[in-house]
Amino acid sequence: MKLLILTERYYPEEFLINDLVAEWKNRGYEIEVLTQVPSYPRDAIFEGYQNKLYQTTRDYLDIPAHRVRTVLGYNSGGMKRKVLNYVSFAFWTSLWALFNGWRYDRVFVYHTGPLTMATAGLFLRFIWWRKCSIWTQDVWPAAVYGYGVRPTLFMRAFLNTLVWLIYTAFRKISVSSPGFIERMRPYTRKEIRYIPQWATGIRDLPPREPDGKRVFMFAGNVGSVQNLDNLILAFGKAKCENAELWVVGGGVYLERIRKLAEEMKCANIVFTGQRPRSEMAHYFSNSDIMIISLIESFDLTLPAKLQAYTAAGRPIFGVVRGDAADMINEYRLGMTADPADPDSIVRGFEELCKVPDAQLQEWGKNASALSRSQFDRLARIAELEADIQ
Repeated sequence: MKLLILTERYYPEEFLINDLVAEWKNRGYEIEVLTQVPSYPRDAIFEGYQNKLYQTTRDYLDIPAHRVRTVLGYNSGGMKRKVLNYVSFAFWTSLWALFNGWRYDRVFVYHTGPLTMATAGLFLRFIWWRKCSIWTQDVWPAAVYGYGVRPTLFMRAFLNTLVWLIYTAFRKISVSSPGFIERMRPYTRKEIRYIPQWATGIRDLPPREPDGKRVFMFAGNVGSVQNLDNLILAFGKAKCENAELWVVGGGVYLERIRKLAEEMKCANIVFTGQRPRSEMAHYFSNSDIMIISLIESFDLTLPAKLQAYTAAGRPIFGVVRGDAADMINEYRLGMTADPADPDSIVRGFEELCKVPDAQLQEWGKNASALSRSQFDRLARIAELEADIQ
């Protein structure tokens, strides 16, 4: 089977699609990838790449990656620049698909960010009649409004029509969060399956050796939806002796929250900046409690860091609502707080600073058990493989 994978993010950008591509290649699929020149999360072209209008590279497992030009400035140039980036990717990949779609037997779309990135699926389905499937990590149009776009009558009509139209191209639709399913019902009558993400790399770390400190850690992208302003403010107000908060990651909001910590004179908040994946085991090992934090309008999202934290066997402080909070509470993985209520976050930090080490170890064991039962890598890949048959 000759398989085309359409994805906005791809190697050397660190996304789960890289692991899925490697596994499918090992299983004998002839794979090509349609993507863009790598730039995430720094909003800058990766070293060794040129931001050409079109090029083909073989920099990952010798798999052909057809790359279109990336419009930069999507982190710093405001909403107009972000929309231009979306439209550019949709246009150039659709044009490429119009002339090249006949060469493939199946099409798989790994949807992160804008649903417009899947526009090429319309040409692959209705011009070349290829069987297309999509695994979506973000639900539209809800995510658009979550970023602050006003839901005017025109905007609702436009986005509703766009989302309905794009989903007509896919005979198989899977989602990474169970809460997405009901939100997507108005836009498609097709079956929607919940297939969660899985973790790669770090597994079942032993608890950190007690030393009188309580180390909290947030790892991942530092952006506008991670609610880190409230997190920093709450940690600064919390009465936690010998506690530290580590922010491991980079992004457009890093300097903003760094300045906020300086203004609050919080010397026990450490910012490492973006770190390579190879160093994550070191940071995870030196943490007691891992933090998931999202603004309240992203209550449908089951963030990928939940899988990473549970695989590592770490307790979780979830400053979230919705599916992620429900899972943390149901499976006794740690504690949760309301992301819209700073006082709730303060209380969460203070209570977690008092929790005995034995309780942390119990939560960690629960996390490892959940990872093995619900986020098993081979089982989830098998489900996705069934979608492309």
